[in-house]
Amino acid sequence: LKVIPVSDIETNKYPHPIWNLVSTSNSVPINEFAYGMHIQGMQPTVQGATADPLEPGVKYRLLIEAGKLKAEHDFVPVPRTP
Repeated sequence: LKVIPVSDIETNKYPHPIWNLVSTSNSVPINEFAYGMHIQGMQPTVQGATADPLEPGVKYRLLIEAGKLKAEHDFVPVPRTP
């Protein structure tokens, strides 16, 4: 699982993910998750790393791989309203 700013993907050969998790041996299937949350059976690729904050109005790409299956989804976060 990776989240990368689309602008980095367009301008860098090796874009830097702002959130990057990999499966450990016991990943648990889930139907939904929130950005930055702990997902059982997954860990950051860099030990102790946490998700960078999302910036409203910036386009991001979510990349997910599970075995041979791959999916991606672009999204733009909106500011929270009180």
